[in-house]
Amino acid sequence: MRLILLIMMLSISLTSIFPIQIKALSCVELEGPPINHFDAAIVGTVLNVKNDIEQKGITGPKETKKYVLVDVEKSWKTEVNSQLIFEADFTWAYNFEKGSKYIIYLNEENGNYLNSPCSPIVLVESSNDYEQLLGDGLKPKEEVNLGYKMLFKYDKDLDFELAILIIAISLIIIWKWNSKRVKSFKKED
Repeated sequence: MRLILLIMMLSISLTSIFPIQIKALSCVELEGPPINHFDAAIVGTVLNVKNDIEQKGITGPKETKKYVLVDVEKSWKTEVNSQLIFEADFTWAYNFEKGSKYIIYLNEENGNYLNSPCSPIVLVESSNDYEQLLGDGLKPKEEVNLGYKMLFKYDKDLDFELAILIIAISLIIIWKWNSKRVKSFKKED
């Protein structure tokens, strides 16, 4: 009996310390063409997919986000640059593969593009796939290279590593300063 009570108390305490996060997803079926429900549609090849941990303030909650870099071939409803980074839902996002070409529907919010987990994603085999579906699109307005922005996306929390690095550098600087100070006192004597 004690063993069962111990197991129950242990499981309750672990559940309260490490809560399980559950998110529900329910998508409404779109009526009419999907392009009517989104701010933009693009067709392009995925160049990179990275996760990034973001935190609001020093003590705010940490949230993992997925970012996708796309080399844009054409766009609809909104003219975009030749490369675009958009945010996809970390939990429910489509599993984009590097080197594959997709039709992606996006919404714009404060200059950032977002891919809804409920938006349709279409793998493109040929240009006829999207031209029949969406018609003539817009060519990219400006040739850009956003690959460098993906270098700063990390799926690990680097706060601890950064703090250790700062402490180590501070200790080295203090040690060097102290050793110079001791040498200067010895020379004076």
